[in-house]
Amino acid sequence: MCLLKQMTRRNILEVTEDILKTLKKEEELSIKSLSTKVGSQWSTTKKSLSFLKGVGLVKERKGKKTNKEERLFSLRDAPAKYGRESNNKPFKFFSLI
Repeated sequence: MCLLKQMTRRNILEVTEDILKTLKKEEELSIKSLSTKVGSQWSTTKKSLSFLKGVGLVKERKGKKTNKEERLFSLRDAPAKYGRESNNKPFKFFSLI
């Protein structure tokens, strides 16, 4: 018997906050693994990651473990233009607002 878990619709800002919290804990994750851990739909996670990538909080690289192309996301270091030197700590986006 196969039980499917129905994911409810969530606010994209909540999903974005959860993605940042999850990426602080994990090294790098794919879109599928992020959407599973956050508990969001795949398309919402993809939209949120493209926003975070455009803002410069998340970096993307291609995975090499499998034959198919995999996109892996991780947090960037803090940019120096905001008054912090890059010291290998995750960038805190919500502290700037």
